[in-house]
Amino acid sequence: MIQLIRIDDRLVHGQVMAVWVRALNIDHLLVADDESANDAFARQVMQLAMPKGMTLVVQTVADARLTLAAAARDPHRWLALVRNVASAVRLHNAFPFDALNVGGAGMMPGRRLIWRSIALSQEETAALRALRAQGVDVYLQMLPSDPQKRDW
Repeated sequence: MIQLIRIDDRLVHGQVMAVWVRALNIDHLLVADDESANDAFARQVMQLAMPKGMTLVVQTVADARLTLAAAARDPHRWLALVRNVASAVRLHNAFPFDALNVGGAGMMPGRRLIWRSIALSQEETAALRALRAQGVDVYLQMLPSDPQKRDW
């Protein structure tokens, strides 16, 4: 069962592992990221962050659609992470989903601060609004204890 699909440019890091995984009782983590899927060292570092008994799957965005399709019918609790808005859009095109959490998008050239520490470019904002127009519940939320912000 897919509990959350989240944009987080840091992918597997302390906030995800210490807060989101615990809050949602996640036992399977999918990283849908082309760069990480093709980097053995990055996969190894992510695996080191996994608690005992938790499964990590790292795949390209294109390959992740099959895993998500299976996860939707799986009794295990899945969290899917993508690195950026472009990957989230590609994932949605391959595996349509109903909700998207935008949680980790740091400041970079061409981005402006949208809310708290979430920054997006005009193109990223437009892409997320296009997903919203397709019926996806797109919301900003850094931590489970934060409100889900939809008016951005």
